[in-house]
Amino acid sequence: MTEPKNTQPSLPEDERKNPVYRLGQAVAGFMLIVWAGVLALVFYLVFRFWFS
Repeated sequence: MTEPKNTQPSLPEDERKNPVYRLGQAVAGFMLIVWAGVLALVFYLVFRFWFS
């Protein structure tokens, strides 16, 4: 409570310019793509084994 309020960014556009926030968004997108690839591979292998 005693901290000055200007240490924390209050505007979302300032938060979007933060390189740590940008890195977090990039990592989250990369992990989402990786999970989509893993799920696609698992479904492909399961259906290939099921229909063989």
